Order: sequence, then C-alpha cells, then structure tokens
Amino acid sequence: MDARRLTKECPSVVGMIASTLQAGGSIDTAIRTVSEQGPRNSSELFREAVMAADTKGSESLVTALNSLLENLHSSLSGYRRAIMMTISASESSDESSRDAMLKDASDMALESVKELGESYSASLTMPCMMVFGLGIMVPVIMMSILPMLSVGGMFGAKMLDQKTVVLMTLVVIPTVILAVTILVRDKNPFVSDEHDSEVLKLALPLLSVIPIMISLLYIGTEPSRAVLLSFIPACILTALLMIDVIQFERGRCRRENSLMNVIFDLGNRMVSGVNFERASIDSIRSSEECLDISDTLEREYAMCRGDELSAISNTIGPVSKEVSMAMSNIYVCSTKDADDAGRMALTMGRQFQSVTIAKKGMETRLKSMTDMMMGTAMFFAPLVLGLSISMLEPLSRIGGTISLDYTSLILSIYLIELSALISILMTCLGSGDRMYKTVWRFCLICPVSLIVFTLCCNLSL
Repeated sequence: MDARRLTKECPSVVGMIASTLQAGGSIDTAIRTVSEQGPRNSSELFREAVMAADTKGSESLVTALNSLLENLHSSLSGYRRAIMMTISASESSDESSRDAMLKDASDMALESVKELGESYSASLTMPCMMVFGLGIMVPVIMMSILPMLSVGGMFGAKMLDQKTVVLMTLVVIPTVILAVTILVRDKNPFVSDEHDSEVLKLALPLLSVIPIMISLLYIGTEPSRAVLLSFIPACILTALLMIDVIQFERGRCRRENSLMNVIFDLGNRMVSGVNFERASIDSIRSSEECLDISDTLEREYAMCRGDELSAISNTIGPVSKEVSMAMSNIYVCSTKDADDAGRMALTMGRQFQSVTIAKKGMETRLKSMTDMMMGTAMFFAPLVLGLSISMLEPLSRIGGTISLDYTSLILSIYLIELSALISILMTCLGSGDRMYKTVWRFCLICPVSLIVFTLCCNLSL
C-alpha cells in the first residue's frame, strides 16, 4: 500500500467520516461507507477492517480499524492520528465537542497533505537536473568529441563512430529520461490513476506526419528539412483541433473551483433557515461562473419529482465529482436535520478551501521547475545543439574522416523525442494533468524547438 497516496487521501476520508457522523450515522456506518465509496487505497484499508469484523476476526469495526492503523508505517502517523481523532469524536456525547474534534481531525489531515507536498517538491530537484544533464549536455559532449577524435589521430584509436552516437542519442538517452519520468510519476502522490481514453483520438491528427514526410522525401527534400516541414503542420493542425477541448476543460476547472467555494455559502444559507433546494440554487447562482449550472439544477429539481440525488448527480457530477458527492451527503443530512446539514456544509466548505490553498501552494513551488522544463525543451536544448553543429562542422571537415552530414537529422529526431518526453514529464508533476495535456504541450513545444534548431544550424560561425 502506497503511504504517499494514503496520506493524500486523508482529507477526503476524514470528510466522509465527518459527514456521516454529522448526518446522524454511526462510526460503523462511516467505516463501511469509506470501504465502499472512499478513495482507492483507503477503501482497501477500510475493507480489511470490515472483513475482519464480519468474519469475527475482531470484536468490532472500530477495534479492527484501530489494529490496522497501529500497524501502518511511521510515515503515516498524520493519517493515523486524523482517523483516530474521528473515532474519538464519534464516542463523544457532546455535540460541540464532537464538532471541534472533527475540525481538529480535518486540520490534521490537511497539514499532513501540506507536508507531503513540500517533501515531494523537494524530491524533484535531482530527477529534473538529471533530465537537464542527459537531455542537453550529453549530446553536446558527444558531438564535441566526435570530430576531434579524427583530427590528427587525437586520443589514439577511434573510440566512437557515428553509429554509436546515433544509438546513444536516439535510444539510450531517451530511454533513461523515460525511466526517470516513470520514477517521478510513481513517486507522485497527487497524480490521478484515471486513464484518459480520449487521448488517442486527439492525437490521431499527428499521424499526418507520415504522408507529408513521404511526399517531401519523394520530391527530393533533404531529410532534416523534411522532418521540419512535416512535423510543424501536423502539430499545428492537432493543436487547432484541440483548442475547443482545452477551452472546455479550463472552463470546467474554473467552475469546479467556484462550486467548491459555493459549499461554504450553502452552509451559511442553511444555518440561516433556508431549505436545501433553495439554498443550493441561490448559492450556486451567486457565482458568475456557475449561472448556467444553477438554472440547470433548478430545472432538474422540478423534473426529478423528489429524486434530488439524481438531480445533483446529473447537474454537478459532470463538473466535479467531489462537489457532487459533498452536496449529496449534505442533502441526505438535511432530510434528518437541516441545522446539522448546514454545519456539515460549513465544515466541507472550509475543507475544500484548505485543500485548494494547499494545491495552489504546491503548484507555485513547482512552477519554476516546470517553466525550466518547458524552456529547456522549447528553446535552450535546440539553441545549444544547433549552435554546436554550426561550430563543429568546420572542425569535422578538417578531420575528414567523420562526417556530420546527418547530424542535424539525428538531432532533429532527438528533439522530437525530447519534446515528447518533457511533455510527459510535465504531466506527471504536481496534481497530474490529464493525458491530453501531454499531446497539447507536445504540439506547442515540438514546432518551436525544430524552428529554433534549424535557424541555429544555418548560422555561419
């Protein structure tokens, strides 16, 4: 069980337990709810507790869960304390004490996530420097050594040939960078495990590279120039076709953030005595980003004939599953006690705000690193490699043994590989973008990289 992923799930688990308790449910009900509907790693842990209790392997669900929590790794102390705090809150007979303990558990869970984010951000320095060194410095060094080996018999016998350089540049270095990228993704506790089935469909226009390149080679275009003239239009075409998807996703993210802020307002309205339906519509309508959602939700309420959960799922679910689940729990609680539902909404609203602040803080810390990666693939790598070719070509002609005729072609292909690898790496950082962002970034980085490289190669030094 991944300790990092378990810590990331802590605020969600505490929120689910708190919402169940505040809705009048028991701790046993809360544990079973997490085992069935909770985040993946936590649901596995809670299912073990449920299994132990149901098979008489433990006296009760609480005892079974406490036993499992005690056996967790020491790095999960924050997760353990937060869950145990919710269990203690469930045993409190005083409502104000229970709410205070649940708030402390929520704060403890959020603090654990913040510490995890800071630790993760600090751990990225070495992998990113490795990518920088392998992606730029190693190809430049090999290119520098290659022509010098043939000048006057320098360094004795020939140690490198063009085939070795091609193998190192196009196979070995990209493989190592890909391995580092996989390692970074595996250690990222915030990346989503969901698979984006639309990514292949969005990437299909990139296949237009094949017929364009074949046509260019057929009419006698130089291979390096054919690579440039085939990838640029293919990437531009793909990017243009993806604009609607990118804009839609950006709008969805803005509306999701607005809906998270709306939960707190929903709680305030319900505490003031407004019923759930009216409060949910008015609170969502108070956000300019969500006016259409409030109108749709009002129509769904009118049509659902008492099935408010379906109305919430159909309207809020496509924008944010988290907010949809939160509003569903608030509605269920409101059917028993509106005041408790209002207080639960206030607690969830504060939790959403705290999680948002924590994520923004982590993204801010990672921004300099992602900007460096983007600049490296788009400008610095092609600039250095292109100028290296311009400077080393005269030296290669002096040696006369080793030809650099195809070096620009080799490095053009390498820059395409580097653009793809950096795009994947950036997707694996932070909260983990959906995979279609990889295609989008590649379509932005690759054409600029090839243009910069071609211009630098043609400079006369």
